[in-house]
Amino acid sequence: MDLTGAEVGPFEVWGRFGEGGMSHVWLARHRRLSMPVVMKTLRDTDDLGAAHERLLTEARLMARIPSSRVVRPVDVGVHEGCAYLAQEYVDGLDLSELERRRRRALGRGLPLWFVCQTVADIADALDSAHQTGVLHRDVKPSNIFGSPQTGLRLGDFGIARPRRIKEDVPVGTLRFVAPEALRGETLTRRSDFYSLGATGYDLYYGKTPFDEVSDILGSAPVPFPVARSAEEAGFQHLVGLLLERSPERRFPSLTAARRLMGALARGLKPRPAVIHVSRGVYQLGGLRITCEMGDIADSTVDGIVNSARDEMRMEGGVGRSLKAKGGSAIEDEALRGGRRALGECVATTGGALRCKAVLHAVSAWKEASCIARTCQRAFLLAEDLGLRTLAIPALGTGLARVPPEASAYATMTALYHHVLLGGSRLREVRFVLHDKETFEVYVDELHEMLIGDTHGHEEATRATGDPTVDETALLLVHAPSRGSR
Repeated sequence: MDLTGAEVGPFEVWGRFGEGGMSHVWLARHRRLSMPVVMKTLRDTDDLGAAHERLLTEARLMARIPSSRVVRPVDVGVHEGCAYLAQEYVDGLDLSELERRRRRALGRGLPLWFVCQTVADIADALDSAHQTGVLHRDVKPSNIFGSPQTGLRLGDFGIARPRRIKEDVPVGTLRFVAPEALRGETLTRRSDFYSLGATGYDLYYGKTPFDEVSDILGSAPVPFPVARSAEEAGFQHLVGLLLERSPERRFPSLTAARRLMGALARGLKPRPAVIHVSRGVYQLGGLRITCEMGDIADSTVDGIVNSARDEMRMEGGVGRSLKAKGGSAIEDEALRGGRRALGECVATTGGALRCKAVLHAVSAWKEASCIARTCQRAFLLAEDLGLRTLAIPALGTGLARVPPEASAYATMTALYHHVLLGGSRLREVRFVLHDKETFEVYVDELHEMLIGDTHGHEEATRATGDPTVDETALLLVHAPSRGSR
C-alpha cells in the first residue's frame, strides 16, 4: 500500500524513505508537533492481524528498554487495512552507509576512536535491553543510526524476542549471526555479544571476520590484521572476546566491554585546534569556516549547496537565485532524476555560476528537519567529487520554515562531526546568509560550537582529570598477542 500523502493517525506521510528486507520505511511528520517520524510497514503480508501483532510486539519491546541509545517507538496502529509502527527519527546516517561512503569518497573507513565509541554505546543499549529481557538478534551497522547532534541509536527490533529462545531456522544477517544460532542452540544475551563484535570488526576493517557458514562454525582464529598501534591491539583483544565461538568464553556481561571500549574512544578522540581569526571566521584544523552575508549565487567556490525542494524545481529562495544567475540547465539536470527523498543530496552542473557543481540538498518539509542527515551526505558527496571549497545557505529556513537556530545547529554539528572523523579534503566552508538576523544567529552558533566546546572540555579536564588513562593502560597490558589466541 502506498502511503504517500496519507494522513495516518496524527501523522502526515511525506513518502517512501527506504526499505528493509521485510519492511517498507516511510518518512512522516506529526501534524501538530511538526516532528519527523519514521513509519514502518510490513512487506508481502496479507494477514492484517498478524502484521499488527508483530509491529505491536516490536513497539512494546522497544518501549520496555530504558535507554537513550535505543530508537523510541511513537505510535502503532492500523490505517485502511495497513498496520504501521511510527518510531523516533534519528537525524543522521546509518553506520553502514557512513562507512561505505567514506571508503568510496576518501579511501578510508571510520577512525578507531569512533568505532570504539560505537561499540561502547551499542553495548550500553544492549545491556539495557538484556536487563529488561529483550534479545535484539539483528545487531549490524545498518541498524545503528548516528546523529551528529544526539549520538548513536540502536534500531530495528523487528526480529527481537522477549526471552531465551530456540528456533529451528536462524534469523538475522548471516555475517553477523552467532555460531550457536546456526547450530540451532538456545540463544542468550551472549548471541548479541557476538553480533556486536562482528559489527565493530566490520566498521573498522570494512568487512566482517567470517562470511561463510563453515567459517563461522569453524575453529580458525579471528583473522585480525597486524595491529598498527597499542590501542588497535587493545581493540582487537576486546573484539576477539566478543567473537569467541563458544558463548561461555565471551564476556559474561557487556559492562567491561563498554567501559574499556569507552576508555579507548576517549583516549583516541581527536581535539582539532581551533583558531578564532575574526568575528564569524574560524580555523578548525585544516578547515577555514566563515559566516558572511550576501547572495550565495555570487560565490566563487568549488561547490554551492542549494536548499532544494523534493520535486527539484528551483522556483524560490536560494534555488531561484542560483537558476537566475546559473541558467536553467541546472534545474533541467536536477529534474531528470525525478522527485527526491528527504535527506538526499545530488549534484548537477554549476552552469554559468562560478563553481564546478551545485549540490541539491533536500533537507526539510513543513518545519520537519532532516538537515543533519542531508549535510552528512552533502559533505561526503563533495569529497567524492573532489571539491575543496563549499558555500552553504541557511538550509530549510524558507518554505519549510525551519528556525535559523535549528538549521545552523544541525549544519554545523554535521560539519564538525565530518571533520572529527578525519580524512576530509575540504579546505573552506562558507555559510552565506541572506539577511543580518540569520547571519547573527549563525555567527553565535558557530562560536558556541567551536569555542564553547573547547572551553567546556578544558574545564572538565581541570575539574576531573583524565580517568581513562589507567583503564586504557590496564587493557593494553593485559591484551594477549594474536599468536596466543
